Amino acid sequence: MKEVTDKIHAYSDKHKLFHNGEKVIVAVSGGPDSMALLHYLLHEKTLGLRIEAAHVDHMLRGKESAADLAFVKRYCEMYKIPFHAASINVKDKMSHEGIGLQEAAREVRYTFFLQTMQQTGATKLVLGHHADDQIETVLFRLTRGSTMKGRAGIQPKRPFGKGNIVRPLLCISRSEIEQYCEQHGIETRTDPSNSKDDYTRNRLRHHIIPLLKKENPSLHEHMIRYTEEMTEDELWLEKEATGKLKALTIDKNHTFFKVDQEKWHAEAPPLQRRMIHLILNYLYAIVPTSLSSAHTTAVKKLLAQKHPSGELHLPQGLLVTRSYSSVTFSFAHLHNRKLSYNFQLDIGEKLKLPNGGTITVTAEAAEEQNSTFDYCKFDAAAVQWPLTVRTRQDGDRIELSGMNGSKKIKKLFIDEKVPRDLRASWPIVTDAAGRVLWIPGLRIAKGVEKPKNGNRVFTLIYYKDLSRGT
Repeated sequence: MKEVTDKIHAYSDKHKLFHNGEKVIVAVSGGPDSMALLHYLLHEKTLGLRIEAAHVDHMLRGKESAADLAFVKRYCEMYKIPFHAASINVKDKMSHEGIGLQEAAREVRYTFFLQTMQQTGATKLVLGHHADDQIETVLFRLTRGSTMKGRAGIQPKRPFGKGNIVRPLLCISRSEIEQYCEQHGIETRTDPSNSKDDYTRNRLRHHIIPLLKKENPSLHEHMIRYTEEMTEDELWLEKEATGKLKALTIDKNHTFFKVDQEKWHAEAPPLQRRMIHLILNYLYAIVPTSLSSAHTTAVKKLLAQKHPSGELHLPQGLLVTRSYSSVTFSFAHLHNRKLSYNFQLDIGEKLKLPNGGTITVTAEAAEEQNSTFDYCKFDAAAVQWPLTVRTRQDGDRIELSGMNGSKKIKKLFIDEKVPRDLRASWPIVTDAAGRVLWIPGLRIAKGVEKPKNGNRVFTLIYYKDLSRGT
């Protein structure tokens, strides 16, 4: 089987999967793929890899899955390979989070692998996906609807945590792996669920792919070439999209991403799609398997619609909100939390607000202020003390110069094009009578904006740059 090992070695070199002497975690289920992978890496001395193994028991098959864990553990003990294992009840995760079996199993598995890498200082997670898995994946993603990047199939190398996931067996077929195990006397375990037609992947494996191989025995080679060419195209387009996205980003952190709506529309549709993917990859710790091209299309429609506002819910609570000239991607639980607040303002006090802003009252006139501040200079005799800073309440109104009566603050937010996601936490300053005096960044109430000569002057300063949002 020197031909097989030569193919793996050449493929690993081509894609720069390993660095000499680095520590790697090999995911080992006990099946032929992962056992062949572990055996190959153990005997590939030229790489000088420091190998450790990791196994996850999903607790789905009772004694059988526990026996899989024990089998892998014994093998690792025999070859003095550091072994890491976890038994995690996947069905509990399914019921708790309302997700499918395959997605729940994948999430617990990758979470454990990431933790193991962090604890050991490993730089690579090595997986045993092979050429038949590649064919299944491409067909599966074409069938269910996927992004162009998804249609490029399984990548030989991709970022994972602070390291990478690598797959050196993508260049060989399942039959070659089985022959490798037989030649080297490698014992393996078999998962009975793989023989059932309960899942789409299994049906593709058992019925569709054999027909395709019958039509073209070189299917593996063609698929490898297809995925590599698609990947090259995607890498170039993604690089272009990354530069464009940087130019139109307004603000971002680990929970939200805000972009300029008008600049977005100046870009070509292929770059828009990829910018959406970049944002989703940035926000999701692990991109959910339920995310598909249908979601990308829905986001594009939201951004292209004529109405200036709207929202879209994506998997795991990610909320996309369009509000006039900007679009924000953020997790819905941040929007559902209680944002209302109500604080009394004391002279000289610097008050930190829940929306991230800071407000203070000083007993002096503000002749000149830094342009990044927003401030209100008011007549102390024209208001009833103490002052309060709070969020909007139903029925709130403000009296404005140049108009009779008052205006609803809800309507003012709309007219001033305040983004929807900021309205619930926007500060409003009132006096003891409940009269709205000032809405930072927007308007000052009639009758308080011009202190009269001889009266004591106070300056109310709001330090937050409201244009950046929360």
